[in-house]
Amino acid sequence: MNKNSLTLRSVTFAAIAGLSMSLAAPVAIAQPTPLAAAQAQKGNIDFSKTGSLTLYKKKGAESSTAATGKEMPGVQGDPLAGVTFKITKLKFDLQKDDWSKFPKTAADVKGDDKSGQTFEKTTGADGKAAFSTLPLGIYLVEETKAPDGIVTGAPFIVSIPMVNEASDAWNYDVVAYPKNTETKTEKTVKDADKNIQDAYSYTINADAPTWGEGKKLTAFRFEDQLDKRLEFQKVTEVKAGSTVLQAGDYTVNDPKTNGNKLVVTLTDQGLAKVKSGDKLSLTFETKRTTVGDTTELKNRADVIFNNPNTGNEVKNKTNEVVTYHGKLKVVKKDGKETGKVLEGAAFKLNQCTSKKELGAEVAINGVKEWTTGADGTFTIDGLHVTDFEDNKEVTPTKKFCLTETKAPAGYAKLDEPVEINFTRKDIEATADGDDAVTLVANVENIKQDTPNLPMTGGMGVGILAAIGAAIVAAGAWFARRGAKN
Repeated sequence: MNKNSLTLRSVTFAAIAGLSMSLAAPVAIAQPTPLAAAQAQKGNIDFSKTGSLTLYKKKGAESSTAATGKEMPGVQGDPLAGVTFKITKLKFDLQKDDWSKFPKTAADVKGDDKSGQTFEKTTGADGKAAFSTLPLGIYLVEETKAPDGIVTGAPFIVSIPMVNEASDAWNYDVVAYPKNTETKTEKTVKDADKNIQDAYSYTINADAPTWGEGKKLTAFRFEDQLDKRLEFQKVTEVKAGSTVLQAGDYTVNDPKTNGNKLVVTLTDQGLAKVKSGDKLSLTFETKRTTVGDTTELKNRADVIFNNPNTGNEVKNKTNEVVTYHGKLKVVKKDGKETGKVLEGAAFKLNQCTSKKELGAEVAINGVKEWTTGADGTFTIDGLHVTDFEDNKEVTPTKKFCLTETKAPAGYAKLDEPVEINFTRKDIEATADGDDAVTLVANVENIKQDTPNLPMTGGMGVGILAAIGAAIVAAGAWFARRGAKN
């Protein structure tokens, strides 16, 4: 067996293995080249030619189907746009250098093996990136950029030309179908009817990457930069697939010591429970402590893990979720005297569908009753809006109802609750609000009726005097008549 035959077998192995559609099973696709054919092929390379490399980027799980270096109909996976490939020509001369010293895998490439010749292409809607008129040689193929949620594929080596599938000719126009896996991340919130200081929950869902034989997941964590108006409460659940992770499987930092940033990190013990492509999730509770300057409170998170194909760190952002709260300011006024405010009116607040159908009583920070001060007002900070919950718009069938429990001295207590519509539009549209996050409700009272005093010097007294005078006159007349008789 001569030296040229052995070295050609090595480079053929590297070329075909690099183009494999399954990094998990390179041995299944690297077939030794017959010695006689290898000798003939090396001698028959036409170094006056240029070559090409066409990459069809597919999204989906890796397969074990052997790559041929030519176009292959029916390759599974969806075309993936927006993936940038950089190919770098290595400092190996196919005509002069010892082929046994060529790198067999991307991991074998040293820094000084790279020449200054690089080419970049980004896949289009068809997932295709085509490099034409390439000088013959050995190339390192790397993905330098991928869309969010896409785990970049491992770098690989390709020779141009490469031996064809039948091992009887050289293929100058090489085609490959590298696969990328997609990892999705999503954030949800459960905040319906949760007012200020009520605990509500966020859930972060994320896909683990897929990996092949000899590779593994070495890092996975959730990071959530919480708004300053949020106060972290506790982690309620961490799952990997159907497995609920337990104490020791993950660590939780204290956001108060980290700029209000929550970090939940899987330990080695937890990572060992994650399978390739598993669905992971983190659920935790938090509280909004104040409304602040805006009714909306936005939140998104990052999911970070190692790419088993490259060892690099991957960071995927979740979607953004929003929670809305506002303030309710009650102004107690005299119903007759314009501009007069009333101190000492006490109210409780219920969620309701109407003033005749009261729901749960509302408590904010343990307070269930509010009383107007010297300015005739009190403010509740803050209430959940009624037209948006769990990160989606809803029909505002819910309201808030104020029930007066104590009227100001000298005024009649309201005989029925006051309905408050508390949608985002209602809060924004209030004409006399203190600010953009406050809805102002004016509530009027009428003075209580008091007993009437008797009238003084009126017609009633005159009638009594006349009747009295008539009785006296009649008495005198009967007295004189009696005297005569």
